[in-house]
Amino acid sequence: MFIYKNTFENTKTINCNFPIEDQCYVSENEAIVADGITRDPIGVSDLSSCSPKEFLNKYPRPSGAELAAKEICNTFSKTNDSIKNRLIKCNNSVRLLNNKYISECDYLENDFYGAVAACIHIENNILDYAYICDCGVIVYDSLGNIKFQTEDDKELYSDPFINKIGVAWNLPDARVIVRRDYRNNLNNIQNGKCVSYGALTGEVSAEEFIRSGKIELANGDIVLVYSDGFTNLLHDSEFISQLLKFQKREFESYIKSKSLSDYEKYGKEKTIVIFKN
Repeated sequence: MFIYKNTFENTKTINCNFPIEDQCYVSENEAIVADGITRDPIGVSDLSSCSPKEFLNKYPRPSGAELAAKEICNTFSKTNDSIKNRLIKCNNSVRLLNNKYISECDYLENDFYGAVAACIHIENNILDYAYICDCGVIVYDSLGNIKFQTEDDKELYSDPFINKIGVAWNLPDARVIVRRDYRNNLNNIQNGKCVSYGALTGEVSAEEFIRSGKIELANGDIVLVYSDGFTNLLHDSEFISQLLKFQKREFESYIKSKSLSDYEKYGKEKTIVIFKN
């Protein structure tokens, strides 16, 4: 049973007319959360020279990240197939979007529009899930114990190598390297293993990074679909307590308080959808 959904804005961009790049679609027994890939500001190559105000002013509107996330949710809502195949169709829709807006990808200001996503379908106590990159799905039992959680391929396999490229992210060379060599690149093999991560950019190779599966649910299990802004909260005992006794007003007050307490850990844009079996 669907319980709750919400997107909590980035605490630094509230009331700044900044695009909402998390999107979701929910029905009584299924959901998708899509997190658009942040764009480069227009006309800025070295991000260290860009003040927060300038970043906001020069950020593209409409945002390709927002458009991609909306397109993914819209496609998911209109398709009827296996969960994994629906994500593949979402990727195909993003390809059409990029064909319309991106004539030549430069991995910077004209990078592919794209998003990462996680989705579920619940029927007869079976949870079908599919996801790509750092959006995810987590299941708690009726006592708040974690029964299942999807893995973040970027954190597990890509970040250890990305962190060693030796170029600061504010420089264009770093962003090109990461987006070109570590995103949807099946040929990036290190120590015998692909260390790229996936994103729904319309590239056919993205399909290989979609993970999917099924798990059996018990009565009282709580299922969350989330974007990565929620990652640092999911194992927190107070957060789990809030889920178990769920009251909308109190839950939202708690999330907003945590978001303001530590921007880097909790304050970025984040989306959550809650179901209870």
